[in-house]
Amino acid sequence: MIKKILTSLTMLTMVGFLLAGCGTKASESADEGNDTAAADTTQSDSSTEAEPGSSEDPVKFLVYACITGNNSESGRQVTMAADTAQWYINEKLGGFQSLDGRPIELVVVDSTSDAATATLPFERELSSGQYSVVIGNSTSSIALTMLPIAEKYQIPMITGAAANKAVSEQGATFVFQPAATSSSFIPTQLDFLEEYARILGKDVTDLNIGLVYANDAWGTDNANNTREQVEARGLNLVIEESYEVNAFTDAAPLVTKLKNANVDVLLPSSYPNDLKLLFTSMKSLQFNPLVVGGGAAMTWPSLYKDLGEDVNGITSVDSWVWNQKGATENEGWMEMNAHYEEVNGEFIPGQAGPTIYSIMLAYEAIEKIGSTDSVAIRDELRNLNSDNSEWFNVLNGYGDFDDKTGLNTDSRAVIMQWQDGKPISVFPDEFAIGTLLDPETMQPFNE
Repeated sequence: MIKKILTSLTMLTMVGFLLAGCGTKASESADEGNDTAAADTTQSDSSTEAEPGSSEDPVKFLVYACITGNNSESGRQVTMAADTAQWYINEKLGGFQSLDGRPIELVVVDSTSDAATATLPFERELSSGQYSVVIGNSTSSIALTMLPIAEKYQIPMITGAAANKAVSEQGATFVFQPAATSSSFIPTQLDFLEEYARILGKDVTDLNIGLVYANDAWGTDNANNTREQVEARGLNLVIEESYEVNAFTDAAPLVTKLKNANVDVLLPSSYPNDLKLLFTSMKSLQFNPLVVGGGAAMTWPSLYKDLGEDVNGITSVDSWVWNQKGATENEGWMEMNAHYEEVNGEFIPGQAGPTIYSIMLAYEAIEKIGSTDSVAIRDELRNLNSDNSEWFNVLNGYGDFDDKTGLNTDSRAVIMQWQDGKPISVFPDEFAIGTLLDPETMQPFNE
């Protein structure tokens, strides 16, 4: 059981984006994570003034992201990812060689964080007829609303980090879902617990598991799935506690219950501000279980900015870790990784990685066919797999896109551990680069 005492968790902060309009070119993203200036997507520049089809006419991708609203951290990451991919394609690859060197232009458009209104700017952009590919939205609830519009305009849509499997189960024929879905998160967490118990010289059934979740649709659904899989494996779920999201102001009573239940492993399904309350109370009450987070805020750069060195040792599942094996084995990817860190002052996080991956797959498809015809691009994306694609193996897994659903058939979740202020892939072995460290000493367990 981890005995590392977490310091106070401050509010998770995000770099703001000051947008004068809804469209922002990726190439105009500010360095060092500064505010991003908005650009009118109808505004002409030297490239867009070129005659259509000429070597100077850009191939435009629409990057649809949550720039504003409560998911704006996702949009921040996606914008910096688009900027990185545009730099790499234009400056390092020389644009689209099969199209006489035409450059790529990644136009970031704000979906806001509200699924109820997200279709309006999306359809407005697609109706202009200027895009060959859509990247996003990484928020699944918004991606779901985009499907019929992408079908209407017959534009291939690669969803970045969207993790709800429902996105690829709606019968849409132009959608591609590359990242590991949340249905693989819980099995990966529980497989990791078996490995953790083995390292401790215990049986996994000896670990007392506690489940904490927000009492809303997402938290309840995640808790239900976790409970079902914990029970199916015969693991020892000793306590589960929910809380009202909007009324959760004091975590001490909840943490006291967890401590009295002798919880060894805590599986939270909680939002950033809720995690702040939980961790603060855990420190105050000297309650230090192994925390295996469910991704998102548990793996983002903002966690290190708020916790400092006390972030080291925390583990979480996610669909992406910057140094997972597929990424480190791809020379071009690691060149983008170095550029991203130099420009933005942080590692490529969980929303940015699958965004770059999605862009590079679309780039590759266009290069193979030498055309910007959207239906032809869709058909070529269906042909890409781990055997014929330079970029397919960057994410975990070695499959392809299902012909009927567009789901990446073998993309899998990964466990990271914060080490030296960065998340390091530690499980499973076939995808991991690092080694799990004892969170108390931050040394290997056998030392």
